[in-house]
Amino acid sequence: MALEFVQDAPRPIGRSARVTDGVSIDGVVIERLEPNADGRGRLIELITTRDEPIEPIVHVYQVIAEAGSRRGWVYHKWQHDRLAFTMGRFEIHLVDIRENSPTRGARMVLEAGEANPTRLRIPPYVAHAVINNGATACFVNMPTNIYDPNNPDKFRYSGDLDDLGTVPVA
Repeated sequence: MALEFVQDAPRPIGRSARVTDGVSIDGVVIERLEPNADGRGRLIELITTRDEPIEPIVHVYQVIAEAGSRRGWVYHKWQHDRLAFTMGRFEIHLVDIRENSPTRGARMVLEAGEANPTRLRIPPYVAHAVINNGATACFVNMPTNIYDPNNPDKFRYSGDLDDLGTVPVA
């Protein structure tokens, strides 16, 4: 018995996400991901070249974040992070630490996850941290570079998330 085909490709995505403090950082791209739901569940495209060209996909990984966990601060000198939040309830903190940026020192806080599926493109020297404010959930990163343990482009800061102004530049 043949099953009827059900179109499950997502509708075109919008360009808005919930920013909790109204500030923007130059080069940070926030895109709302539009779920297409039916009786089988939800389908969400994480990234596509249909709308605009993108850097090659060289590495994709999923992070399982335990309830209440905090990850960060981290920043990169060369790569862009492309983070997709489609499950759970996350709070993402960003601060611009670029020397010559027009938004140097700007701080952003975003909410993303199941209620607000979002993809972020975070440029180099924008430090970021992720807090899971809900139950165990996951997010996906599609960075523009592969992690090289012999030449890591990952710089961490172990301070408190409230200490936004002291993220060091290595």
